[in-house]
Amino acid sequence: MAWRRRRGSPACGQDPVLRSPCVLAVLLLCRVCGSFAGQIHVDPLGTAVWGKNITLKCLIEVNETITQISWEKVIGKSTQNIAVHHPIYGTDFQGSYQNRTTFKNTSLHDATIVINNVDFPDAGEYICKAVTFPLGNVQASTTVTVLVEPTVSIRKGPEPLLDGANETVAAYCTAATGKPAAEVSWEESLGKSEITSTSFANKTVTVVSQYRLIPTRFARRRNITCVVKHPAWETEIRYPFTLDIQYAPEVSITGYDGNWFVGRKNVLLKCNADANPYPTEIKWTRLDGNWPDGLLSVNNTLHFNYPLTYNVSGTYMCRVVNALGQKSDQKIITILDPPATTLPPTVPQTHSTIDADLATTSRKFHIPASTMATMQDGNFGTIIGSVVGGCLFLILVIVLFGVLYHRRKQTFRGDYFTKSYIPPSDMQKESQIDVFQPEDLDPYPQNLKKEVDSKSNDHIYNEYLHDDDNTDWNHVGYNRYQEQFDRPVNNYTDKNIPVVSRYNQNFDNEDDLVSHMDGSVISRREWYV
Repeated sequence: MAWRRRRGSPACGQDPVLRSPCVLAVLLLCRVCGSFAGQIHVDPLGTAVWGKNITLKCLIEVNETITQISWEKVIGKSTQNIAVHHPIYGTDFQGSYQNRTTFKNTSLHDATIVINNVDFPDAGEYICKAVTFPLGNVQASTTVTVLVEPTVSIRKGPEPLLDGANETVAAYCTAATGKPAAEVSWEESLGKSEITSTSFANKTVTVVSQYRLIPTRFARRRNITCVVKHPAWETEIRYPFTLDIQYAPEVSITGYDGNWFVGRKNVLLKCNADANPYPTEIKWTRLDGNWPDGLLSVNNTLHFNYPLTYNVSGTYMCRVVNALGQKSDQKIITILDPPATTLPPTVPQTHSTIDADLATTSRKFHIPASTMATMQDGNFGTIIGSVVGGCLFLILVIVLFGVLYHRRKQTFRGDYFTKSYIPPSDMQKESQIDVFQPEDLDPYPQNLKKEVDSKSNDHIYNEYLHDDDNTDWNHVGYNRYQEQFDRPVNNYTDKNIPVVSRYNQNFDNEDDLVSHMDGSVISRREWYV
């Protein structure tokens, strides 16, 4: 009964004792399957460009035996095999992928495929699957997006760009049938842009950007650049466009320098024309006379190959014509007298050499007006320089005389009055004027000197010493000289040598007295000492 009981034992799911090991086995199997599912490496997202190739990577890393690898495409809620590889039965491709899909390698661990000529239906989800033994299937999925590169073109506007016209469409930049829509912009700031877009059933979009501006002749040959960006490109694409502004001719005549004179050769006049479209006609005419003989017109240039004469003087006009109009310019030509280059006359042989050297004739040269203006400017500059130099020399002379006068004034040590003379420092010694040296005395000391009549000098004495109006001045002068000169003289032992004082009233001669300018009287001998 025990064996029966064992044979008739309930299943794993019915026996509560064996229920736990069954659960553990299922959990272990799920864990193992989950771990193998993580060993397939694919790119989660893939981008394909319409009409080009795409590579779908799938690397399988398992330790179990791989019996088969395959790719499936998700269509709605079901899947469709598109590529299968078996180590015994080989490879197989199905549906629209049959002629444009290949396995990159033949290894069971590398299921990478290449799809050529990608089309819009190729977008979607793909599953890479590997069948292993004994664990079963492991898989991973990737999503493919199909991009469409836009077709870019640039063209000029429907109307020509005319100088001075209103705002006109200069160019169109079109990014057609792109998926997603392209980004279109312009670099230049000469005008403004307007963008329009059109969507289609296959989810492509066409973007058109028109560039509008007010045309001017100064914008001719300027470049404007259309810049297009799209996810299918690694970098942006730039498309330049050159503006073609049309305008009537602009005409100017060059070649005449104002110094055409009789006999001059190889001169010309050139008609410069700026026009768009190119001029259809350039014509020279003379307005005030007949056309000179021998004058040659080649293209837009008049060639004066012969020596000029007075007949060439006149008004010449150049007229230029193009599809938008005509314009002309004129130039007045004046032929000047020939420059005088006369040689001196021949000197007769009878004249002397000196006469021959002196025999000259005046020469007359033609100096253009521009040269005369330059010479006048040079003379004017010379005059200004001379005036400035003279002023500077005069200022220098005045400064020199001032310095000399100042030094002369500092060197003078007194005035013309002897009483206020101040000697130099080395001469300021004790005055010896009151003492006469023996050789200065009379050789006859025993002779009596004449007695000076005091009455004859009373007016001088009284005026000098007793003037009531000049009391202070007299006392000052008297005391100063009295203190300086009326000192006892002990320098001589000989008592016979007389001592003469400045204010001693005994003078040898009346002529010895000299009247000073301030009213005082001084000895002539003291004056010259």
